[in-house]
Amino acid sequence: MLALFRVRGDSMLPTLKDGDIVITVKPRTPRAGFIYVCHHSDLGQIIKRLSGFDARGRAVLSGDNPNSTPSAVMGTVEPERLMGRAVFSIGKSGIRRLGRKAD
Repeated sequence: MLALFRVRGDSMLPTLKDGDIVITVKPRTPRAGFIYVCHHSDLGQIIKRLSGFDARGRAVLSGDNPNSTPSAVMGTVEPERLMGRAVFSIGKSGIRRLGRKAD
């Protein structure tokens, strides 16, 4: 199932810009390195990159922008809160496929 979400803010710069649209697919098995739309219990709907999982199996999320809120402050989320994996972005420069970020 596809869904559309609008990027708000600059936490995912330079990958995603404020106002970009991301097209997501329902994640089967969340994997580190990909971008996900998440329903965060305190922050609401956010778009972040999945860094990995903590010892309790909770997702650790981070922004691509070094000035974004750190993962330690944002906290972790249950994997069920990952609403969709971003596969394409639509912005002023056109449509772009989003993939896994290399470490």
